[in-house]
Amino acid sequence: MHYQVLIDDEEIVLEVERTEQGTVVKLGDRTQPADLIRIGTSPVYSLILGNASYELSAHPRNGGLEIVLAGTTYRARVLDERAAKIDAISGPSAGGDTGEIIRAPMPGVVIGIAVAVGDQISPGQGVVTLEAMKMENELKSASGGTVKEIRVEVGRGVSQGEPLVVIE
Repeated sequence: MHYQVLIDDEEIVLEVERTEQGTVVKLGDRTQPADLIRIGTSPVYSLILGNASYELSAHPRNGGLEIVLAGTTYRARVLDERAAKIDAISGPSAGGDTGEIIRAPMPGVVIGIAVAVGDQISPGQGVVTLEAMKMENELKSASGGTVKEIRVEVGRGVSQGEPLVVIE
């Protein structure tokens, strides 16, 4: 099956094929074995691509996904062939810059807050830095707007899914 993947502002077209030997991902002229396994009911996944192994978390956000990989947050939309055709005809699906609640992608400790109530922010701007699993994860806003509320403070432990910052 073909997929159109939009990561931040970059478009990637890939093909995923299931064979008797497992799943294969084709990106351009490169073909690699791949496997993606969700860890329990958490938003954390184990991704094996080629000979490399990655751990990532994926969270629904504003009609797309927020993916945290190696401490970097990416905004992504994944469209299968049918959804890509509908998107091309009707325009991008709802979501846009209509505000959001930034939530903790995993349990951790807040080690930095880069915004204050009333600040105007842009899509992709860093908002909160969370330390989890001995890594610093900068959480970025997927939408622009005004910081309405900050629900945490530096040094506080947070649980997965806990609201951190509200943006309008």
